[in-house]
Amino acid sequence: MTEAFDTPATYRAVLAVGEARWPFLGSCAARLSFAVLPLALILLIRDSTGSFAVAGFTSGALSCTLTLLAPARARLIDRRGARYGLRRLTVLYLLGLAVLVVLAELGAGPVALVVTAAVAGAFAPPFGPTMRVLWSTILRRRQPLLQTAYALDSVTEEILFTAGPLVAGGLIAVAAPLAAMITVMALIALGGACFLLSDATRDTTATDVDRDHVHGRPLSLPGIQTIVLSFAGVGLVVGALEVGLPYIADRAGSPSAGGVLLALLSAGSAIGGIWYGRKQWRSALPNRFVLLIIVFTLTLLPLCLTDTPVRAGAAVFIVGLTVAPLFTSAYLLVNDLVTASRSSPTEANTWVSTANNGGAAAGSSLAGLLLDAHGPALTFTATFLAAGVIAAATILRRPTLAPPPLTPEPAD
Repeated sequence: MTEAFDTPATYRAVLAVGEARWPFLGSCAARLSFAVLPLALILLIRDSTGSFAVAGFTSGALSCTLTLLAPARARLIDRRGARYGLRRLTVLYLLGLAVLVVLAELGAGPVALVVTAAVAGAFAPPFGPTMRVLWSTILRRRQPLLQTAYALDSVTEEILFTAGPLVAGGLIAVAAPLAAMITVMALIALGGACFLLSDATRDTTATDVDRDHVHGRPLSLPGIQTIVLSFAGVGLVVGALEVGLPYIADRAGSPSAGGVLLALLSAGSAIGGIWYGRKQWRSALPNRFVLLIIVFTLTLLPLCLTDTPVRAGAAVFIVGLTVAPLFTSAYLLVNDLVTASRSSPTEANTWVSTANNGGAAAGSSLAGLLLDAHGPALTFTATFLAAGVIAAATILRRPTLAPPPLTPEPAD
């Protein structure tokens, strides 16, 4: 039973929740690490081998196993507890990265580098999904704060992943790619320590999780399938923008403006997320999620009609306004669905990220194929049509987003 809670749902109130401070700090450190990693790793391997191709394959191998095996790692957290899983995954991930750095410094061959990167990525600890589950657990008796907490989580992640490449670039400029990779590992170690020393994860033991009482895989739930489908579409759009916006800037003779355009997307997302998290909504959450998907898709239309940086910047800022609210709504829906069905919560949260990342990879590839031959207008039109089809499917599947009746507790 949720207790009455009279404190207004503000960001200050969320940050004042003592149990969440250390794990939230740890999740921020870990997310910054993952944001710094791509540029740091690519330049480290390029310096070692003299080949951007090998660097790209190495980074891709790590990203591939990191993404594809994310649900399995999250399942470990759900089955054995956050402390058990994060301790082992953090140690193995750090060992994998350390071996990769040593091999690069010793001038190892491409095969060794790619294989080691793939092994390291397989053990990347799921700090983000674990934090979202902890928010739900910590705020169980303070439910009005949960939407604000998820909004804070989404906005913080947006800011950190925007800042990550800047941090990496600064470290590489004043030192070397090796310094950036050491920073990556230090941030992961800090994140792991914050989680493991927190009372919140100390309470999440294998006994508390009670793996025998967790029913089935979350991806078997129709509602989770709908959210995953929707976020494949969101990722598709973001991936196309990450390639298409720099293309527009470069064709206009200002390659550096590509970073500004991408920053406008992130800025819009942060502003939209902050506003969304502060507002107390009366509409049903499934209806709100579907409406956000529709608005997100429609905001792409201006991009189909422009190929200048100024107009693209204004258009992409508007697109960004809906991104963090979409993530916040999705996390709330996932929490409702897994609570009612007693499915694995960390794995369910991970599927949102996995769908988004997979969609982004597809969107980047689609944009790369279309831009040179057909330009940005047709590229964004194709992206809009694909997103429109997924939005239509989300509308049709709206009933699946309503939480099912609570699964009864197993008899003792």
